[in-house]
Amino acid sequence: MTRFICITSGKGGVGKTSIAVNLAVQLAQRGKRVCLIDADWGLANVNVMLKLQPQHTLEDMITSGLSLDEVLLRNVQGVDIIPGSSGSERMMALTAEQLGRLANAMQDLDGYDFVLIDSSSGIARNVLALSLACPEVLMVITPEPTSMTDAYALLKLLHAERYQGRVQVVVNHARNHTVGRHTYDKFREVVDFYLQLRLPLLGMVQEDERMQKAVLAQQALSTRNPESPAARDIGSLAGQLLLERDSAETLDTETFWQRYLVAAGVGSDSQPTESDATEVLTTLAEPEANEEVAELEQQIETLTTQVDALINEVTRLRQGRTDATRDSVVPLDRGRRVLGSCCPERWVAELASDYEIVGVNGSSFPIYALEQADGNTVRFACHSVDDAHEAPEPQSTSS
Repeated sequence: MTRFICITSGKGGVGKTSIAVNLAVQLAQRGKRVCLIDADWGLANVNVMLKLQPQHTLEDMITSGLSLDEVLLRNVQGVDIIPGSSGSERMMALTAEQLGRLANAMQDLDGYDFVLIDSSSGIARNVLALSLACPEVLMVITPEPTSMTDAYALLKLLHAERYQGRVQVVVNHARNHTVGRHTYDKFREVVDFYLQLRLPLLGMVQEDERMQKAVLAQQALSTRNPESPAARDIGSLAGQLLLERDSAETLDTETFWQRYLVAAGVGSDSQPTESDATEVLTTLAEPEANEEVAELEQQIETLTTQVDALINEVTRLRQGRTDATRDSVVPLDRGRRVLGSCCPERWVAELASDYEIVGVNGSSFPIYALEQADGNTVRFACHSVDDAHEAPEPQSTSS
């Protein structure tokens, strides 16, 4: 039995394929047998990301009747890969017969612990069907407002289709874990309020320039720079998936592709059509006719402004000097650090992962725990010079 996981997003450009490739490699490094399907039907990127030059692709299975064994690329950095095609209009409008041919060819896809599906973005029926057929969906978002609004639209479509599986969120391109958590919290609140959906967080992947360098070098970051922050974060995603093995639903290959055909509307007149999905998305795109989307966009715009302000202030915090001055933020074990004017305590409180109240000389104030980009935690107290806990200077005595 196999865990089928669809990795998707509301829009392109959020790093979905990078996460899919590196997650597959990380699971393989942990001794799991993994198959990665590049199902971004007409714009496949896994080939490019790993510098592969396959002789045959998914398109050949569908249009030429090639077998799975003729298309499958085995043991690419420990992962078996079914390459997709790029720039093919035929893959964007597959017929019922072609989808049936694909499902039949995939019947031999047995013996894997994980089958990861790198899905394309969009609402085409044969694309949405991949998510509907998978018991698990990883929804990739970024702090950008368009990423979150499009992800919300896709979630609403899944909800309208009565999706019964589990959707988990991955926040990509986060400046740090605190900002990533803040992004997830706001997105989760909106989804919970409007759709009443439980939306757990699988993890966050930090913005990492080494990821971009790995993409340019056409290598998986997890093998090129395994100790980089983003690689460690994706390793945490893999570890979390393995911890969930007892509660995760598994399927045999035949059952999965039968579910896919049903979700794609092949042989079932009761299934919603692509025009139904388009109608839902059109409604989402008209704020005047749909109050919830207008509210969503306003909340996300506010979130973006807050996150930008938090990032700027954290940068100032980390660039401060260590000499004593007025109006400072004081790390308890690192001396005084300059902010320049005054301590914006409400911003520090927003960023803090935890806090405690301490008393000094009869006064009390909070100590905030702030997580740095390198994973270390620094503790800060926000207060003015009047309640500083440094020892008073000795008074001079007259001779």
